[in-house]
Amino acid sequence: MEPIINRPLPIGVVFRPTKFEMANIFLKKKVLGQSIEAPRVPGDCHDIFSRRLRDLPGYPREEHWYYFCRRRRNQVTSSNLWTPTGEETNVLDPKNRRLVVATRRRFTLLEKQEEEGEYDWFLDEIILPPAVSHSDWVLCHILGKKIEPEIEYFPPLIESEYDEYESEDEESVDT
Repeated sequence: MEPIINRPLPIGVVFRPTKFEMANIFLKKKVLGQSIEAPRVPGDCHDIFSRRLRDLPGYPREEHWYYFCRRRRNQVTSSNLWTPTGEETNVLDPKNRRLVVATRRRFTLLEKQEEEGEYDWFLDEIILPPAVSHSDWVLCHILGKKIEPEIEYFPPLIESEYDEYESEDEESVDT
């Protein structure tokens, strides 16, 4: 379950591949049995959909995890902690925006744990198209998005509006 680290990343460098890189560099090579030449390679985790966040390495310090796993084919079981949200979207080649290299399915965490309260957690499942591979390997990226507190926005008063409010207050005091 621990991601495989071939060599340490330099200080200050984070592993954040794009969806195109996840599909074309990591997943495609995994499916084709090719070696992956990268400082960090995602590990295998076949039960990612039933794995609690607190059981992932580096939790709560980490906000991103990457794992190869077998595609979940809409099985609904009591152990699933993730539910699909929205529709599948295409991952396009950045050099040829008409070329679909993968599809992405997004899932959201079903149950909120007390210690997970500051984040909304998502899982992106990257799937190669059947034209590339008939394998059921997918690359899952779990990410947390910090929840910003909702703040009421009050537009600033313009001086003339302020004068109106002030004169209303003076009138109410006089009477």
